[in-house]
Amino acid sequence: MPSPFDNWLKPEFLSNFSPTSSASGMGGVKSLMESGRKSIQACAEAQQIAMESMQTIIQRQTEILSQIAQENSAIAQEIINEGTPEEKIARGAELIRSAYEKTVSGMQEVGDICNKSTKEACDIINRRVTACLDEVQCTAKDSAGKTKKAAGKKSA
Repeated sequence: MPSPFDNWLKPEFLSNFSPTSSASGMGGVKSLMESGRKSIQACAEAQQIAMESMQTIIQRQTEILSQIAQENSAIAQEIINEGTPEEKIARGAELIRSAYEKTVSGMQEVGDICNKSTKEACDIINRRVTACLDEVQCTAKDSAGKTKKAAGKKSA
């Protein structure tokens, strides 16, 4: 049984990649280079989204940490200045709960930023992979059509 890759070594198939080829799809060097350029561009776009997301995340995390430090300082001051030990405990628990809820909210916000940018980057890569597969399929069909035409001319 012949391998599906056997056709790749035949001169008819390799002629699709000559500089003078005008076949559609990925036939010819120009089409191969254009496909590679599009793939590199898609990777660059995905990387740009990832970098922008990382900058946004770092900035937001810095803001959150700064806010937490300020709130913890305020909590400590309030607890120290308040009256009875029971009041200090009650007020401290309330302030700690509030700080905890804000921290969880901040973590969810950072997670949402990560998810959004990951989806955007993956969408770009997925579109390019789909386009590459379409190009390969088109090339295979064109190659099969040329092989059939060449076989028909040889038998005639």
